[in-house]
Amino acid sequence: MGTHLQNQIGIVYGVAFSQDGGRIVTGGDDNLAKIWDLKTGKLIRTLKGHTENVNSVAFSSDGNKIITGSWDSTAKIWDANSGALIKTLSGHTNWVYSVAISQDGNKIVTASLDKTAKVWDALSGKEVRTLNGHTDWIRAISISNDGNKVVTGSDDNTIKIWDANTGLVINTLSGHTDWITSVAISSDGNKVVTGSNDKTAKIWDVKTGLELKSLSGHTEGVWDVNISQDGTKIVTASDDKTAKLWDAKTGLEIKSFSGHNDGVWSVVISQDGTKIVTASADKTVKIWNVSNVNKIQTDVSGSTFSIINQK
Repeated sequence: MGTHLQNQIGIVYGVAFSQDGGRIVTGGDDNLAKIWDLKTGKLIRTLKGHTENVNSVAFSSDGNKIITGSWDSTAKIWDANSGALIKTLSGHTNWVYSVAISQDGNKIVTASLDKTAKVWDALSGKEVRTLNGHTDWIRAISISNDGNKVVTGSDDNTIKIWDANTGLVINTLSGHTDWITSVAISSDGNKVVTGSNDKTAKIWDVKTGLELKSLSGHTEGVWDVNISQDGTKIVTASDDKTAKLWDAKTGLEIKSFSGHNDGVWSVVISQDGTKIVTASADKTVKIWNVSNVNKIQTDVSGSTFSIINQK
């Protein structure tokens, strides 16, 4: 049986775990981000300040800050404990579609439909540099744990790996046949996982830029990807109403998660790899308990927390 997370109105676009696994943050089409207690399902804080949809959310590694990106062309830094707004990052001229923060908390990166990505100083909120090179919208961004590499995915069907300190392109990854929806970089910085509207996810070698594996199994576009902390598991979310768990080494599907009634737009896996969270256009977020996660034959229970539309 599920625990109801009350008060999130409408579609949920983005979701993120705190590193300790005790909280999740969601962003939706009500212009709000909300922080929830994972065990009780209770609302802890509401982050109010954006004037349009909140499309992307991220926790800092220490759990003290939350970053949000919005269709209002800004990103915001929030105090995760008090809910207070710390800084507004202004500089993009179109929707901020994706946000991420470095492990040390010093750099924030944003991706926008203005065809640029930006690197920001997390303490001052000042723009450090703009990453120019994509020829179409940038929907996805990730930053390596050491803060030295940025990965972006674009509607130009390419992924770019950037030097975060110089703004130069290190490599361009080509192989998807439709626009890139999502990117993630492994904790050791050696692999990149990408999702595309071409219905596949791909694993790439960061140093060589070579495609290592193509993950095929979804029947509609792959909207989000995420990698476990130990790098052994990949999760994907799709417009086919499912999420999938994959073995990162073999590229084989481990389990499919069915239960949403509309496209699954966001997916994350907890730090310890025992829980997967999915957010859907059906206006729910589901938290799946993954038992005995190290075995390929994984038993997944559909214990879900449902964010319901309540006006």
